[in-house]
Order: sequence, then C-alpha cells, then structure tokens
Amino acid sequence: MLATLLLWTAFSVGAMAQTFVVKNNLLYDGAQTPNLGFELKLSDHWTTALSGGYRPWPTDDWKEKKWRHLLVDWEMKRWFCSTFNRDFIGFNAVYSHFNASKLKFPLGLYPSIKNERRQGDFVAVGAFYGYSWILSPHWSLEALAGVDVGYTWYKRYDCVHCGEYYGKDHKPFLMPKLGINIVYNIK
Repeated sequence: MLATLLLWTAFSVGAMAQTFVVKNNLLYDGAQTPNLGFELKLSDHWTTALSGGYRPWPTDDWKEKKWRHLLVDWEMKRWFCSTFNRDFIGFNAVYSHFNASKLKFPLGLYPSIKNERRQGDFVAVGAFYGYSWILSPHWSLEALAGVDVGYTWYKRYDCVHCGEYYGKDHKPFLMPKLGINIVYNIK
C-alpha cells in the first residue's frame, strides 16, 4: 500500500531528474532474501525510502534449520552533494517478524539461537553512513554501513515445528546494518 503511494507520488511530482529510484540490496539477496526498495527525493539534499524483504524458506515447518522472516525498513537520508550522488548519512526504523532455529551467525552474534527455535518480532532504530556511485544515467551502486538498536520479543522452543515450549523472552539488542544496493533511477 505504502509502496503504491510512493510510486503514485513520484510520478505525479513530474519528470525531474532522479526523483524516484528502485533499489535492491545485493547482500540481502546473498542471504536468500528477495527484497525491493523505493526511494523518493524530498528536496535537493533529502530523500526517504521504504524497503522490504521476505524470506519464506524453508517452507517445510519440520526442517530444523530455518530463517524465515519479513522485514520492513524506512529510511531518511541527508545527501551532502545532491540527492542520489556521493556521500550521505541517514537514520532508519525497522520492523521484522521472524521464525529462526539452528542458525550460526557470523562474528559470534546471537549465539543462543544455535540450540533452539525462536518465533517473534523486533523493532529497531539506527543510523548509518553511505556512498553512492553513479554508473550511468539510470544506474548507481550504493554502499552503506551503520548500527541499529532495538527491542525483540519472542517465544522459545526446542527445535522444529512442535518442539517443547520453553517460554517467552524479550530483550534489547544491537544489529549491524550493511547494504550494497544496485539502484535504478527512474526519469
């Protein structure tokens, strides 16, 4: 719904150069999560974006190792040169619903999920820095890095679909934010 509103707004603003872009996070693709983002120019130095990713695999609830999730990420960016060109800073808000078990994350992040299944939600806010390289009139490459601070609440189970229920839990967390986006500029 919001993506439709962003599309309608972008095309009703007029045919200004680089008013609206569509992007895909290649790192998220590498984690087997199809994703798509839409970003809209608000002024000469500000943009807003809405991105989403959905990973429905594995669809078999009896598989022990799983990482299914739906994630929505809203961003505001302040561009130092001009919109969609060179360096920027930004802040974001994230929501995700997840079902994960028997995972080993890099750098020792979230070690307790190796031995149980968790199903729940999280919300987070964060800040990031990035840079965009213009490759052609319609294509750009964007890299960004930052950190999100959030809160998660979930149910804990012994692994698989009908594993023993361990109880509920909730806690704050830190999460790295990384992205390498291929960007298509709609003119």
